[in-house]
Amino acid sequence: MTKKCLLRCLLPTFLASGAWAQRIQNMDVFFLAGPSSARTQVIGGTNVTVYGSSGFSSTTGYGYQFMRRSAVSLWLELLPFASVHPFAETASIPGSISLSSSFLVPSVRVMVPVQSRISFFGTLGAGLGSFNNPSLTSDNPPELKTNGVDHLVIGAGGGVDVRLTRMFSLRVDIRDFVTGRDLSGVPGRNHVLPMMGFAFHF
Repeated sequence: MTKKCLLRCLLPTFLASGAWAQRIQNMDVFFLAGPSSARTQVIGGTNVTVYGSSGFSSTTGYGYQFMRRSAVSLWLELLPFASVHPFAETASIPGSISLSSSFLVPSVRVMVPVQSRISFFGTLGAGLGSFNNPSLTSDNPPELKTNGVDHLVIGAGGGVDVRLTRMFSLRVDIRDFVTGRDLSGVPGRNHVLPMMGFAFHF
């Protein structure tokens, strides 16, 4: 095989691999966790108390950078899945109860570096939330049961990303998921989740 033929055969492969390497530098995968809480509440129209509990939340997601202007970059957060799990779920009468919830809220992320290793970011998106709410059965005496409720969610937040290596960073993130009122043991519409964790950059 001549040198000219060899270059002709290998050059497209080299260029393609270079394009792919450039493309995957615009991706990250993040894993975050933090505290959460559900408050003590009385089921409407009854004297049954559902007791509050602390718990934990977690988020996993994939980000893709689709635009960059100077140092500021815009990212799509695709399939970011957040879930909330109380540690204890008890009530003043017997039955099955769950106050857990989950969110799937694709978002746009704006990242602004303040130095070579530190970037601040803000996020805004919309999606769907799934919530567990307690109610009573029609038995006599009644027992607790859990109803599932799906609701539109608006998510907004921000945080800081601290790059430790080219491919790894620590991340602090706080999100407010705005929903219908009084879902999964959270009074009002705001489900605020402070989290921290890490991200892999590719």
